Amino acid sequence: MNAGKLAGKTALITGSTRGLGRTMAERLANEGASIIVSGREADAVQASVDAVKAYGGDAIGIPADLANFEEAHRLADAALSAVGQIDILVNNAGMSTRKSFWEYSDADWDYQVNVNVRSPFILAQEIAKQFMDKEIRGRIVNISTIGAQACHKDAAIYNLAKGGVEVMTRNMAFELGPYGITVNCIAPGAISDKPGTPPRPEHAAYAKKHIPFGRVGKSADIAAAVLFFCLPESEFTTGQTLLIDGGHASYLPGE
Repeated sequence: MNAGKLAGKTALITGSTRGLGRTMAERLANEGASIIVSGREADAVQASVDAVKAYGGDAIGIPADLANFEEAHRLADAALSAVGQIDILVNNAGMSTRKSFWEYSDADWDYQVNVNVRSPFILAQEIAKQFMDKEIRGRIVNISTIGAQACHKDAAIYNLAKGGVEVMTRNMAFELGPYGITVNCIAPGAISDKPGTPPRPEHAAYAKKHIPFGRVGKSADIAAAVLFFCLPESEFTTGQTLLIDGGHASYLPGE
């Protein structure tokens, strides 16, 4: 695992106990990166750490609940104390509570905004300071959603928070570029529920009708893009949001 293009690098990946985040962790580990796994539940964090190690990678775990923005500060401090240097940050953790926008409470707002945009901002800020202090040409990859460009039903707070992530990405890229630090974003379209399992029949039927490529996305599709933004060859790409949706957003309903 130490012979890949990310050999000697350490990546902190939030929300990496399952789904997209866990696939990202395994993909970067496959290229030689050491992984810091983070998620809300300690048991799930340890299971993901064990999976990366069984896969042949090096990993440690730090549980954190990013619905509490103070936990983002703690996670950054704990991660830097544990490994000494972080080269890659992937702000993957996210969540959505589905309601009509007029039904959302102040608590709903705080929870979703903290997880989806405030904690990623804090983590990027903390890790970027470390990049600059140590003259690391680091990489930050944020995760948005197709819903920031075309509305999900009953997801106003989630979509607006992820829209904020895309704006944040551009601003950070502008400010960090002079330090050789890149900041990019990935906006996934419809993705299978679990890595390695087929989509539910209703999702497959929807994809055949509405997604030009004919299927929903896989976690590996997103992990491949994360890897691209972390590779040495992509260092001149920054401030970008890459939509990965099989052509979904190009479809105009009518049939």
